Amino acid sequence: MAIIYTSDSLRNLFQSSFNLAQWYSFLQYFFNASELKEKPERIIESTSDEGYYLGNINTSDSYRIGLFHYNIRQGSVANKRIGLRNLVKSFINPTWGEFDAALVVFDSGDHWRLSFICDIKGEATSPKRYTYVFGSDDLLYRTPIERFNFLKKKGISFENLKTAFSVEALSDEFFDKYREQYADFIQYITGKRFVKVGSKWEEKILGEPDTALMQAFNHNEKKIRDYVKKMMGRITFLHFLQRKGWMCGDLNYMQNMFKNSPYKDDYLDSVLEPLFFGILNTKPAEREALFADYGWDKSLLDEWKDIPYLNGGLFERDEEDEPESRFPADYFKRLFQFFSEYNFTIDENDPNDAEVGVDPEMLGKIFENLLEDNKDKGAFYTPKEIVRYMCQESLIAYLETNTSIAKEKIRQFVLSPEEGVVDIPDNKKPKLLTALEEVKICDPAIGSGAFPMGLLNELLHCREALSGERYDRAEIKKSIIQNNIYGVDIEKGAVDIARLRFWLSIVVDEETPSPLPNLDYKIMQGNSLIESFMGVDLSKLTYEKGHKKDKGEITLFDDEKNRLQKRVFQLLMAYYSCSDHDRKVKLQQDISDTINKQLEAQAYDPVILEQLKKINLAENNKFFLWHTWFSDVFNRDDDKNGFDIVIGNPPYIQLQNNGGELAKLYEDCRFQTFAKTGDIYCLFYEKGWQLLCQQGHLCFITSNKWMRAGYGEKTRGFFAKHTNPKYLIDFAGVKIFDNATVDTNILIFGKEKNEYQTRCAVTDKLNKDSLKNLSDFVQQQHTICNFSNEGSWVILSPIEQSIKQKIESVGTPLKDWDIKIYRGVLTGYNDAFIISTEKRDEILANCQTEDERLRTAELIRPILRGRDIKRYGYDWANLWLIATFPSRHYNIEEFPAVKAHLLSFGKERLEQTGKKYIINGEEIKARKKTSNKWFETQDSISYWDDFLQPKIVYPNMTKYLPFVYDDKQHLTNQKCFIITGKNVAFLTAFFNSSLFKFCFRDSFPELQGGTRELSKIFFDKIPVIQVNPYTNALFLDQLLDIQNEYTKSKAIAIDTMIFDLYDLSNEERELVGFVEIK
Repeated sequence: MAIIYTSDSLRNLFQSSFNLAQWYSFLQYFFNASELKEKPERIIESTSDEGYYLGNINTSDSYRIGLFHYNIRQGSVANKRIGLRNLVKSFINPTWGEFDAALVVFDSGDHWRLSFICDIKGEATSPKRYTYVFGSDDLLYRTPIERFNFLKKKGISFENLKTAFSVEALSDEFFDKYREQYADFIQYITGKRFVKVGSKWEEKILGEPDTALMQAFNHNEKKIRDYVKKMMGRITFLHFLQRKGWMCGDLNYMQNMFKNSPYKDDYLDSVLEPLFFGILNTKPAEREALFADYGWDKSLLDEWKDIPYLNGGLFERDEEDEPESRFPADYFKRLFQFFSEYNFTIDENDPNDAEVGVDPEMLGKIFENLLEDNKDKGAFYTPKEIVRYMCQESLIAYLETNTSIAKEKIRQFVLSPEEGVVDIPDNKKPKLLTALEEVKICDPAIGSGAFPMGLLNELLHCREALSGERYDRAEIKKSIIQNNIYGVDIEKGAVDIARLRFWLSIVVDEETPSPLPNLDYKIMQGNSLIESFMGVDLSKLTYEKGHKKDKGEITLFDDEKNRLQKRVFQLLMAYYSCSDHDRKVKLQQDISDTINKQLEAQAYDPVILEQLKKINLAENNKFFLWHTWFSDVFNRDDDKNGFDIVIGNPPYIQLQNNGGELAKLYEDCRFQTFAKTGDIYCLFYEKGWQLLCQQGHLCFITSNKWMRAGYGEKTRGFFAKHTNPKYLIDFAGVKIFDNATVDTNILIFGKEKNEYQTRCAVTDKLNKDSLKNLSDFVQQQHTICNFSNEGSWVILSPIEQSIKQKIESVGTPLKDWDIKIYRGVLTGYNDAFIISTEKRDEILANCQTEDERLRTAELIRPILRGRDIKRYGYDWANLWLIATFPSRHYNIEEFPAVKAHLLSFGKERLEQTGKKYIINGEEIKARKKTSNKWFETQDSISYWDDFLQPKIVYPNMTKYLPFVYDDKQHLTNQKCFIITGKNVAFLTAFFNSSLFKFCFRDSFPELQGGTRELSKIFFDKIPVIQVNPYTNALFLDQLLDIQNEYTKSKAIAIDTMIFDLYDLSNEERELVGFVEIK
């Protein structure tokens, strides 16, 4: 009799211990498995795990899924993610046939894991494993029940199976619901909520604020958001501890504690804060006294006696925790109900091996995507596939530089440590391990800590593989965090979340709780780009080594400055592992006092010194003392002063935003890459370079605008002159960040001499899923480019480079041609000055005399707009411009009909004063302030007679690169450029040609959506072959013909003339082809 699986029977199956007979029934009646073995067939392999083949499923879309079962032991290969590829090899057996994927149970007795493993065919791609963990009667298993009900309803297809085991879908769902919980608390305090309107979030007033809470936070809404974020972060952290069984041994303790609490109406102050501050941040022996001091319920002490003291700072009380914070009980009821519905997995998911649940990385996604102000700060959440690629490539570059092991062996080892370690010669393993132990890594815009966390995991996997069977994961992680990883962010909220993720990563691997390390001086708040204050260089606070063997001990030979800095260094080392609260406070004070003595020893101006002493040097947003806080990095034993790896996703913010506020801040910081119209990430590139040791490596993902934009010229020149660019991956057209409006790229460079051999790849032909195999793609598809100067960095194949060089070698830059490039007319108020044919006829009809009519007809000229321009043509919109150019010195009294028309808009509106007026109760703003008269256009247009010459017209912003030859004396608006001068017929044909687009399209900055910016500064640099008047005349004949009636064959004929002119070979012509942008 067929078994029907309901939500309740699914929950019972998932909560129970694994039972093979039950599983056979489930496979038969739920998955419709018709090819099951009567008896499981033992997999014969070298591991001691018991593996069995159970049969297979044929999905509705004709995929074959193998069914397997493993009885696994602690530390088994089957259970290790690094052994996944070897595990997949055990699925290969000629008698079973080939599988597209596998559904595998791993039973360890106390729990069982159900994994869907795909991409198992061949060696080209890495297998992917997605896993549910079952076997606990404390958990509700809402997600797998919903997903399996979805499968039952939709049918067992391969795509539906992938959906049922999707980690990404769960992350998105959890985040959306988390955001709603967060918004509820914010709305309760402020009365405001961010609501999605179209594709944007807008803040709306939806209720009255809570007066007491608003006063407690001094009406500072950012502080309120930070407080709620931190509170929810702490609660989220406790759900991971709960998953470890450290919350009174109850896997659903947080919800049960709320249900049974008599303090529901004052839950934060009466229950959560005593738990945070009185238990998790206090040693057991000191808890009772602290409860007495705060008047907390002492009966909770017995219930919480087994909850560990965690130290570290996450649960330290700060000033935001002091006010009474009372929320209605329903808010916490909903919050804990929401959390109880999800499985919290305590391992950071690997892109190729993930547990279906909320993993610690979710904290990063919450931080980067939740806070409304993050978008203004240019902060974006980096997908884990990108993080992993960048971490692995950075580590490969470091190890290639700092070991003598063959490059291909280093790459294989980092990408797959367990397999790659076999090929590392035994005599080179100690040096390899030492290199891993000594690497210094920094993210100067750490955000939620994704990149340092990624490198923590990569270093851990490599060190595990070299350590054999004898190692303690938690201890290795603590060592990596203490000795290898550093981070800074200008946002305190980012620092809080990053520290939390590192603490979680340690907790994950501890069998029994122990005090967490203090990360106050490892992950720090500060402005990474500035190490000065009021013009004073603060980088000189660090001590200078007196000799090579100087280890930082204070000696008789040290001067006062060196003694003080060495004292700071020793205090910082002691603070990291200090777990005594009072001693921590004392150490913090000692550190602060010693640095203040250092400042005094520098003999700074007393006024500046007084201002400095008012700032918390360890936590501010004005500057960061790199050489003080991270003095161990800049005084290394091996004389490699600086970081080996600087990695990250720095913010993208235009320096001219907010009235050029950032441009003013950084203009005097002596950055070689600074440009007023530039972006802050360019400064981060240079700062990262400054922080590197010689032969160190930087790896950033940023906007790709620096490759072609005018403001990127200094940055490109800096890279070419001061770095060795090793990898450049341009994600042109592939959207990496969901909320960013820019295309991005990854650049890896070494702080060393440029070898002019940059491995480049463009991923515009990839979809986003293909990014999961980015390393393979880059290794297989890269091309070598020579980036030697500040010109546009365009990625081309060798033959593409050859064609471009050929074109450029015979060309003359347009700035040296006898031509002029001008912008069209800016009126300042188009409604008045750009009119329809009907309005023009009306104005002419209102003229009182024939002379006035003739003058007026001459004044009102046809106008083309940027949007009207087509390739070899235009669509005139029957629009006219009242061309009262200031340079022509018109007397408006000679044009009464025009004057009357303009005055109908109000003289105050047309004045060029920048003033504001109130007319009939409505605010009216005049045009921008100039010296021009009210009836004149805003632009002076001294070049007005150029509009009357034969000319090229083209839009200033365009995706399609259209150019038209105009001999009809059209004027143009400010959305167009015009080119006049010699041989403009030939230039029109060249600009419209396939060869121009092929060679020079990327010389113009690409904006979102493929739009190009065709500004004069970019055109000036385009080299074009000079032609004589005869050749120009030939092209003019073809031009007039194609503009009269466009056909593709005519365009190809013009392309052929251009090819002939440049003497392209058949192969080159074929590669260029016919380029038409649609």
